[in-house]
Amino acid sequence: MFEDIAKKQQLLGLEGPTGWLAAAFSPGSFAVMVYRFGRYGRDLRVPGLRQVWAVLYYLLFYLVQMFTGISIQAYARIGRRFVVRNFSCIFVLAESIGDDFTVCEGVTVGNIRGKPRLPIIGNNVYLEPGCKVLGSVTIGDNVVVRANSLVLTDVPSNCIATGNPARISATA
Repeated sequence: MFEDIAKKQQLLGLEGPTGWLAAAFSPGSFAVMVYRFGRYGRDLRVPGLRQVWAVLYYLLFYLVQMFTGISIQAYARIGRRFVVRNFSCIFVLAESIGDDFTVCEGVTVGNIRGKPRLPIIGNNVYLEPGCKVLGSVTIGDNVVVRANSLVLTDVPSNCIATGNPARISATA
C-alpha cells in the first residue's frame, strides 16, 4: 500500500512529507487502500474473521464507490504500485493485473456478457482517460492505451494502442 502511494507521489511530482500526504489522502488512493483491504480479506482462511472482514470491506467499497465514483473489485489480483491518477467513473474488474498499473478518469476494465473470462493485464500498463478494455483480452507488458480507445482484441507487449477499435499505432 505504501508503494502505491509513493508511486502516485512520483507520478504527480509531489515532493516531501506534504506531497506524500497529498498523494495518500486523494480519492484514488482511498479506493486503492479499500481494494487492498478487500483483497487481503479474500485471502483470509479463518472462517468467522473472513465474513466480518467481508462485511467491513463491502461497507467501505460502497462508500468509496458513492463518494469517488471508483469501483475496484477485490476479485482482481493487482500487483504492486497500482495508481489511480484522478477520480470519477473508474471501473476495474480483471482476472489479473501486473505491477505498475496506472489508470486515469473514465477508464473501464471489465467483461462483455458471454465472454469466457475477464481481461488479463501485464506489467507497466498505463490506461489514459476514457479508454475501455473489455472482454477476454490480454494486454502485454509496457503498454500505453491512449485516451478514449476501445480495446476488444489482444495487445502485444511494448506498444501503444489507440483508436476505436484500438489498433497498434507504435511499437518500442
